[in-house]
Amino acid sequence: MCSKLFVYGTLKRGLCNHHYLQGAKFFGEATTTKAYPLIAPRIWYPYLIDAPGYGKKVKGELYKITPRILQQIDLLEEYPYYYNRKIIDIVDTQGRLHRAWCYFYNEDIVFTQWEYLEEFRG
Repeated sequence: MCSKLFVYGTLKRGLCNHHYLQGAKFFGEATTTKAYPLIAPRIWYPYLIDAPGYGKKVKGELYKITPRILQQIDLLEEYPYYYNRKIIDIVDTQGRLHRAWCYFYNEDIVFTQWEYLEEFRG
């Protein structure tokens, strides 16, 4: 099972849901290897859309997590209903490739009407 998690929204350091990552090991900042649409139609949290090739390469943070932490975040993200998750390729600031879980918005949305973000800052 994958033990890494890439976060791009409110789970990042300094944002409102970061406490869910208590006990996780912070690897550092990282970026998706593919472009994805990251949008924020509701200003307080973003949606990442599983549409590779649209949008921008997304900046976020990479963590080593336990199964318990993943289970807690599944509950937060209402997986698999509100968000789905899958393993994607992430590159860290040293250029190393990682495979990590990432949460994607799981409802139909016309994402092309929104500005694509490279990074969500809260």
